[in-house]
Amino acid sequence: MKSIFTFILLLVITFSTAHAQDGQYLMSSQKLEVRSGPDLTFNTIAEVPQGTQVYVMSSNYGDWSAIQYKSMNGFVLTRLLTQDSRIADAERAAAEAAAKREAAKAAAQAAIAQAEAAKRAAEEAARKAIADAERLKREAEANAAKAIADAEAAKRSKDAAAQKALADTRETQKALEEARRRAARGGDVASTPIESTTSSYGSSSNTSKPTAAAMTVSREDKYSSWEKKSYKSGATPKSFNFKGKFDYKLDNYLKIKVGKNTEVVVKMYKMGQTEKDDELVRVTYINSNTTQFIRNIPEGEYYLKIAYGRDWRENVVNGKKFGTFTKNALYEKSNQVLNFNTVKTSKGINVPSYNLALDLLPSSGGYTTGSDDNISPESFNNDGGQ
Repeated sequence: MKSIFTFILLLVITFSTAHAQDGQYLMSSQKLEVRSGPDLTFNTIAEVPQGTQVYVMSSNYGDWSAIQYKSMNGFVLTRLLTQDSRIADAERAAAEAAAKREAAKAAAQAAIAQAEAAKRAAEEAARKAIADAERLKREAEANAAKAIADAEAAKRSKDAAAQKALADTRETQKALEEARRRAARGGDVASTPIESTTSSYGSSSNTSKPTAAAMTVSREDKYSSWEKKSYKSGATPKSFNFKGKFDYKLDNYLKIKVGKNTEVVVKMYKMGQTEKDDELVRVTYINSNTTQFIRNIPEGEYYLKIAYGRDWRENVVNGKKFGTFTKNALYEKSNQVLNFNTVKTSKGINVPSYNLALDLLPSSGGYTTGSDDNISPESFNNDGGQ
């Protein structure tokens, strides 16, 4: 059954409450003492020489400003700062120049890649054209040989049919001549035809026709011995023997809305450098007509494996716990990547979250998901990323 996957993603960005003032570079008018808090009672954590430029993140601390100096953050008296944007202008100019160099480099690399791709495409087209020509040549030769063979066979068949017809004619003439000779001698003429036109193949009116015994068909439920399980939305099925992994410092989420035609089990995999390094982070059961939030997801890039269906059952197969839907069961692996990495900006920290809608769509003979990403139940139950 062709599987169609309906996957709706909505990126929701939240910001931290601390805001920096964009592009505010100030210079110290004299030696600055950087303290750990906005008051003289806090410890001095660094000293900034006179004439050194610092980046002011916020001046909303009374007489104090929050600054960034080298790799540390701290607080200094605002009155000891003076406006000087020359270094900032120079930094911006350098950044713009660097960006232009990178853009030129990227354009050159893209042009080289396009040229290489065009070369490979041309070589592949030439190889395919040669292969197609060879194939057509072989097919033409085979068709010609078959036509010659068919013509020879037809000629032989025609000659054999003509020879048989001539032999049958001679046999009939011979039989008629024999009958005439018997009639001329006064003998009895045969009362039956010279040759029978209907064969009996040994049939007899006393022979009864055999009949087959009635066939009985019954349907076997291969899941009858499996244990039926019911879970609340948000629970982890026991068949996976897995505890989820959380990062409670991150207020992010994956919001999943499940339609009326199915229940789902969603497995979230954090992508590693290779597929064998992929890590299972969360397994969640969600009932139909339900919206579920999966929260506190560790940073990283994720993909999903999703099981659709009804009547969830569990069993031990070859010493391993196994779970599956037994009605309208479909399994798929998403191609979309969910990026839960936080992004630090001058305005704060971006914390990505996502919305996802899942359901089965009625189709002829059953249900589909709307995608071609189907996988087997074994692949879904496998804890690895394969």
